[in-house]
Amino acid sequence: MPVTTSTTPPRCPACAGPGKDRRYRIDQYDLFRCRSCRTEFLVQNDRREPVPYTYWDSYKFEIYADDQVQADYEARYRAVLDRVRAVTPTVERVVDIGCGIGNFLDWVRTSGMQGTGVDVDDGAIATCAERGLDAVLLDDLLERVPAGSVDLITLWDVVEHIHEPRAALERLVPLLRPGGAMVLETPDVAFPLRPATIAIRKVVEPIRWSDMLYYSDHQTYFSVAGLTTMLDSVGVEVVEHLGMRSPSAKMQRIFEVWADKGAGAGRLGPLLYRPLDASMRALRMNNKMVLVARRA
Repeated sequence: MPVTTSTTPPRCPACAGPGKDRRYRIDQYDLFRCRSCRTEFLVQNDRREPVPYTYWDSYKFEIYADDQVQADYEARYRAVLDRVRAVTPTVERVVDIGCGIGNFLDWVRTSGMQGTGVDVDDGAIATCAERGLDAVLLDDLLERVPAGSVDLITLWDVVEHIHEPRAALERLVPLLRPGGAMVLETPDVAFPLRPATIAIRKVVEPIRWSDMLYYSDHQTYFSVAGLTTMLDSVGVEVVEHLGMRSPSAKMQRIFEVWADKGAGAGRLGPLLYRPLDASMRALRMNNKMVLVARRA
């Protein structure tokens, strides 16, 4: 995967604004913050050895197959699709980028729509096929889906993984019909716990709670302004911004996996997550943003 090295003056992948070094390391990368839109992004430090990049960790397949996790996401899908239909009433043909094991595709099918999933992981595509879902590898997308034929493109927790997100979106937008919609869910860089965990890490290095919020599989941590600017530059206009929390069942399972691996907050993680989740719910604090955009 090509990366920008730290010898190149870093520019924000969202708005192309100038990056400022946050003096914080994530694996082989240095973390920068855009001076213009406040998006944060990773730049590979060429003095460190690269490490393999993974999009799908194997444990995530099991987590997303959990009944309660699926139920939580189905409630999310319904809420977001209600907003989509308010701006583009006809939604029949859907393309889901980063489809994983096909939970959203299955919901699309049971909701009376036609869906095609796209992923870079052979195992994800195979799992979709076993479920009777239509899914293809990314390299085959343009052969399978004609330009201008899609009512809705979704990227659920995907855009942050892409090193060159603008270029990726430029390839996807022509698939939308005029008036078609795009939904992007991604972590919100403005989540207040982000600077707090980095501050703890800088003062007390062994405490690595920031690992739960900053890790190298996420190449870009977008701000609403940055992601809006990027979408506008590729020809889609943001018509709604929704704040959401990560589904509780999913995060509880992830904290348990991290505890077994000794990552994040370790054994304290599952215990800390319950009061954290309750506090976020009570304060209406969101760690995710969902943008609904429309092609002109």
